[in-house]
Amino acid sequence: MVMKRLFPVALVLMLGLLSGCAQVYVPVSESRPAGSPQPGTVTQPPRQTGGTTTPVQPPPVMEQPSGQRIEPTVSAPVSGNTAVMALLEDAWQLNRSREYDRSNAVAERALRIDHAEPEVYLVMATNYLAMMQLQLAEQLVRQGLPLSGQKPGIKGQLQSLLVKIQAQK
Repeated sequence: MVMKRLFPVALVLMLGLLSGCAQVYVPVSESRPAGSPQPGTVTQPPRQTGGTTTPVQPPPVMEQPSGQRIEPTVSAPVSGNTAVMALLEDAWQLNRSREYDRSNAVAERALRIDHAEPEVYLVMATNYLAMMQLQLAEQLVRQGLPLSGQKPGIKGQLQSLLVKIQAQK
């Protein structure tokens, strides 16, 4: 009899504890105005050297196991989010070092900050292609293509990557 009375109470307590541990996802675009910094972050202006802004280095050249090379280039305007750009630079550097898992981990951090940055999808798809995980690579390319409208260089690279993925299937 006591068990019948305590069971609902225990169930409610357990659900209450578990719901307190749940994470709530709020997309960046809905949580704050576009272009505004994330709460608690310090934004820094681009580095100045000799009165001019330091240009952003193009992403690295990556060799495929088959000998093909993927050569990302930056031909579109750079996003205003310096944190995302710094993470992408790190992700491409890790990609050049053939540390694809670590590169994807860094790119995923950039994705959490700005899920609409198509270059994040490009670096991750490039990593998965190098690891011969063609399904994931194709999925990421297809997610990045609709976001690359304002960046024709990234769009072309994503389309080229999709052709390479499909050729290897």
